[in-house]
Amino acid sequence: MKTLIRFGLWVMALMSLTSCDLFFDTLPPKTIVYNLGFNFQDSSGNDLVKGIGLEEWIPSDIAMEDALSGTVNRDLYVLDIIVSEPCTNWDNEIYNAPARPGFEPDVNRPILTMHKNNGNCYLNSSFSLPAEDCPEQRILTYKLKVDYVFGDNAVHEFVTYWDVPKKYLPDNSKFAKCYRIEFDGNEIIPETVEDESRNYSATIILN
Repeated sequence: MKTLIRFGLWVMALMSLTSCDLFFDTLPPKTIVYNLGFNFQDSSGNDLVKGIGLEEWIPSDIAMEDALSGTVNRDLYVLDIIVSEPCTNWDNEIYNAPARPGFEPDVNRPILTMHKNNGNCYLNSSFSLPAEDCPEQRILTYKLKVDYVFGDNAVHEFVTYWDVPKKYLPDNSKFAKCYRIEFDGNEIIPETVEDESRNYSATIILN
């Protein structure tokens, strides 16, 4: 009888733990992330991103110009990303996705961050789409206007090509891999990274 009671208590404890796990350990929605960074240089090798205005930066107790990373001032650029496959959570006409009700701003526009790597400054975009609402994007077009970098108010277009892995990570995300960029009639092969959660990066020479 004691053995039966102990077995019953063990089963109840196991069921309790399992139900707690089901309640608390719900996974987030499946997401595909497209990470890409651009370093812009002139024909003499000068870094054209260095010194761009930041809203906040790290470390916060040093001068902005010496920051290792930060969020680029949104008044200094416009970034539009065009998806190649129809997506219910992204509008190519206005280049943004609706935010959750009650949140400000009422749309989620793509943002740029600055990261310094090996002495060079990169403009990075981490762009993610929910897998249930959007098919895998093999081509993304970045339309970028940054007077500080380009020296004009024109929109500059970058067509990027991606491979999307089949398997998701434990947190229900997977990171697309950029293998080609087309800009101004030239083809650029981005640098690959060992850590798939980091940005693929490319150096663009502006003449």
